[in-house]
Amino acid sequence: MDKRYKVDQDVIDSMRQMRLSGLSYAKIGLAHGVSGSTALYWIDEKQRLKQRKKNAKRAHSPKDLNRISRDMQKRRENWNTNPDMVLRHTIQSAKDEKRIKRKTVRGMPMKEAIKKLDSGELKTPNNKMRD
Repeated sequence: MDKRYKVDQDVIDSMRQMRLSGLSYAKIGLAHGVSGSTALYWIDEKQRLKQRKKNAKRAHSPKDLNRISRDMQKRRENWNTNPDMVLRHTIQSAKDEKRIKRKTVRGMPMKEAIKKLDSGELKTPNNKMRD
């Protein structure tokens, strides 16, 4: 199971079934050892999207060395598992560059690289949750 999540797909399916049977989010959370808010997050798609937008607005301190170290470790694990992630990261970094306008990324024209990034072929499937 992914370290970022407290539940896996089987638990999510179980929570959704419990909600359909009329149980409250708090009772569902108690049954699975998580909070009612966590149950709400995984059961309700609209709530999950709302929370993700809110989380995306958070600003982290550039001096948060623990977060930076943790994120780099996870990034390296992803790179070792899927070499396309290195290219995806490189293209995204070049796209986000503010100081200069990049013309190429690893020998690939920037327009072609962005097209490849936007196509989704460099994305890793989300194996934490099925649709």
